[in-house]
Amino acid sequence: MRQLCKFLVLLLALIGLAGCSGTRLAYNNADSVVHWMADDYFALEGAQEADFKARLARFHDWHRSEELPRYSALLASAGDKLAQGLAQQDLLWALDSVQARYRRMAEQAAPDLAAVLATLTPAQFEHLERKFAKSNAEYAKKHLSGTEAEQRARRDKRNLELMREWFGELSDAQEAQIRGSSARLPLVYALRLQNRQRRQHEFVAMLKAYRSPAELEPRLRRWLTDWEEGASPEYQRLSDMHRQGYVQMLLALDRGLAPPQRAYALARLSEYAETFAVLSGQNKLARLDSD
Repeated sequence: MRQLCKFLVLLLALIGLAGCSGTRLAYNNADSVVHWMADDYFALEGAQEADFKARLARFHDWHRSEELPRYSALLASAGDKLAQGLAQQDLLWALDSVQARYRRMAEQAAPDLAAVLATLTPAQFEHLERKFAKSNAEYAKKHLSGTEAEQRARRDKRNLELMREWFGELSDAQEAQIRGSSARLPLVYALRLQNRQRRQHEFVAMLKAYRSPAELEPRLRRWLTDWEEGASPEYQRLSDMHRQGYVQMLLALDRGLAPPQRAYALARLSEYAETFAVLSGQNKLARLDSD
C-alpha cells in the first residue's frame, strides 16, 4: 500500500535499523546519504555539487528543528489511538497526516531543488535516464518476476513480515487471517511500474523544458505533491481497492490483538517518538559528538 509505505518512510524512515542509537546515527548522517543518492542519479559536478551540499545541510537543519517534533507528536497521537483500539478514521487520520507532512517537506525543498536541477546538462539528463531505466529493471525483477501466484506469495510474505515487525510474534490464527486478507488485495505492480515510468518521463521532460529556477520551481512543486495527477483510471481504481483492503486487514488484526502484542507496538511507537524528540533538539556539534 503506497500510502502506508509513505507513512513508514516519512515517520519511521529508519525503523529497520536496530535500536534507537542506530536510528539517531542514521538520521544524523542522512545528509551524507541523500548527497550520495543525488550524485548517483544526477552525477553532480563541481559547483553543482557544492551548491547542493550547502542547500541540503540547511534543509536537514530545518527538517530537524521543524519537522521532527511534529513526527514525534504524530507518533505519540498514533500510540494513543492504538492503545484504545483502532477505528477506520484513525487510519485515515494517519494517512492524511502523512500526506500533510510530505507536502510540507516537498514545498520546503522545491526552491532549493529547482535551483540545482535547473543547472543540469544534457549529459546529466542522459545519466538520469539511464539510472531510471536501471531502477525500473530492478523493480520489475523484484516485483514482476515469476507467475502471478509467485508474485502474490512474495507480496503476502512481505505483509506478514511487516505485521510481525510491529506486533511481535503472531498466532497461527492471526497469520492465517493476515494471509487471507493479503491474498484478496489486487496486484498493482505492473500498473505501478507504468505509472512510475510515466512520472519519470514527465520529470525529465520538465527539467529539459524549464531551464531557470523561477520557471522550474512551481512545476517541480506540483510534480512532487500531486503524485496521483495523470495516473490511469485503472491504476487509481486498483490503488483505491488496495488501500481499502489494507485498512480492513489492519482493523481486523487490531481487533484480535493480545495485550502483549498491543504493548509491543505501543513500545515501538513510544521509542521512536522519543528518538525523534531527542534528535530534534540536537545541534550540529551534538550530532558530531554522537557520531
